[in-house]
Amino acid sequence: MRLLPGAGPAARGMVPDGELTADPHHADPEVAAAVSAALAGDWHPAAALVASLHGDWDRRTAAIGALATAATTERQWLRDWLAERDGDPDATVVQAETFVALAWQRRGAARARYTSRQQFGPFLQLLEYARDTAWKAAELAGADPTPWATLVTVCKGLEVRYQPFDGIWSGLLVRAPAHRPGHNRALQYWCPKWHGTEERLLDFAAGAAALAPSLTPLPLQAAFEMAMEGNPIWRSRYVQEALDTALPWLNGEGAQHPATREDRGYAIYALHHNDRHDEALAQFRQLGAHADGYVWNFTTDVKRSADPLKQFAALRSQTCRKASRDA
Repeated sequence: MRLLPGAGPAARGMVPDGELTADPHHADPEVAAAVSAALAGDWHPAAALVASLHGDWDRRTAAIGALATAATTERQWLRDWLAERDGDPDATVVQAETFVALAWQRRGAARARYTSRQQFGPFLQLLEYARDTAWKAAELAGADPTPWATLVTVCKGLEVRYQPFDGIWSGLLVRAPAHRPGHNRALQYWCPKWHGTEERLLDFAAGAAALAPSLTPLPLQAAFEMAMEGNPIWRSRYVQEALDTALPWLNGEGAQHPATREDRGYAIYALHHNDRHDEALAQFRQLGAHADGYVWNFTTDVKRSADPLKQFAALRSQTCRKASRDA
């Protein structure tokens, strides 16, 4: 059936708006099962999953992040794991990341000038716990870059300056030069809203993208951060070149990478702002029902907060209207 220009998602055979989900674990059954068991009080599936991912560092760090988020709402399973396996490096890594998740939960997502002293006190204390636990995990876990990625986030929150940060960053790179979660966190460190500048941010992302295919979406993420600061560079050569390298990764070898759903969101914004609607629609098709990416928390001018399901649906609908009939 040929579609008329302007056909909406339903007419194009896409998932209805009512079936969209912002569940971050929905697409990874093993992570979802481990999180579900943990929240029910059983830590054994979590321990088995984390252990099985030794060497698959990007997915391991993503799984640990999901478990840490779960532990912010129900921690007894993690206490039981730590009690039964004292000195277990996997449990210690999860504990360190849980302190980070708790710290940001207490602080909130607002800028510093909108954050109260009552929020900052627990935030800083929890980050100090995270720092100490992450160093312990780094000693226990040896080759695992995950505690070093935790320390990168700690550096951001505790305002650790450049020389100490560089030492921690080197510790991560020597273990996993293309570690995607660590690069995501370092990119945040170099944002102007934290400890960097626009030039440092863009240079870091471009330099990382040249190292490995899995890092090629980082300049798109940097462009999104620039737009968040009111300085959109979507039509720049920087973004055009990033799309040229990131899209083949997303549509090929990287299709199942833990960061891909997030990266497709960055790509959609870049394609949307460059009037490449057919390609944006193809990325929406790949996302299916998944609206769990960070990008969907903001409107298309990325200056105002939004409901992720509504924002995903709105931009998808707009893309459908603007895409060609055969897209």
